[in-house]
Amino acid sequence: MIRFGRASCIIVILVTVHATPFEREFRSGGFPKFPLARGNLEQCGSRTVSHFAQRSGSAAIAKIVGGSTAPYGAYPWQVEIQAFRAGSHRFEHHCGGAVVGDRLVLTAAHCFANLDYPEKIRLIVGKVNLSGRDRHERTYKAEKIVIHPDFRKDGPHSNDIAIIKVRSSSEGGIHFNSHVQPICLPETFTQRVATGDWCTVTGWGAQSQDDLESLSDELQAASVPVLDQHTCRQSDVYGGRDQSILDSMVCAGVLEGGVDACGGDSGGPLACQINGKFVLAGLVSWGDGCAKKNRPGVYTRVSHFTPWIQETMAKMGL
Repeated sequence: MIRFGRASCIIVILVTVHATPFEREFRSGGFPKFPLARGNLEQCGSRTVSHFAQRSGSAAIAKIVGGSTAPYGAYPWQVEIQAFRAGSHRFEHHCGGAVVGDRLVLTAAHCFANLDYPEKIRLIVGKVNLSGRDRHERTYKAEKIVIHPDFRKDGPHSNDIAIIKVRSSSEGGIHFNSHVQPICLPETFTQRVATGDWCTVTGWGAQSQDDLESLSDELQAASVPVLDQHTCRQSDVYGGRDQSILDSMVCAGVLEGGVDACGGDSGGPLACQINGKFVLAGLVSWGDGCAKKNRPGVYTRVSHFTPWIQETMAKMGL
């Protein structure tokens, strides 16, 4: 089943803004496992609402398996990507994503394997409850979707990353506030989170891997430790499969099982705190089921794609 540091934002403006106290505070469809307010463009990776998801592989619960309900505003970079369904004649939950700029959202390429028309999707920020409208919730349209040119070149889940350019409006791009903020991009290709670091994955994923339509009504968050590549490549984990574990991937989770992303979490952020700022270390990409023993989640390693992201941003005029 598909499913799915020292950091800084990639900013294309040269201004100096003194930080205010607020600024200083700091898984084809979406079911394979499946840049700040104009006056605050230099900030990223901060939040005003704290939350520390439980670090445990035991007592697994539904949704993002082994997770907990996220307080509103604790993951202000979270995006809900909705897709228009012809059958229901409405937009419905499709994937997750991460805000990295006022005109830029990152997500998984497999989210658009059969859906690459910008007008067929919309982007929701400031959202925590799928069944209702939240106070800071706003909806934006997509202007362009760019899928990595080597997607699936080195296996069915390789180079699983896509960039969405947010359509500008009379107010510019995404409006940032206390509950909507961008997450930092890794600075360089070599800037990676360390093995053993605990990071947080968020999304509205399925409550059961056997029923991918059973989404969580509220945003869920789970803490998962980063695993070393050698462990993830072992024969009893993900070794000897159609898709090998590439250097452009990162595995995170507990080998005992119990904590993981699941269907509907695709493209969502794996956020790691580095030097006081939250960095987008990964995007929910793939795995074998949800929260199984010796089957950790596999994420797109964002730092591997920093040069491509920068190049694509420049081509899009960002």
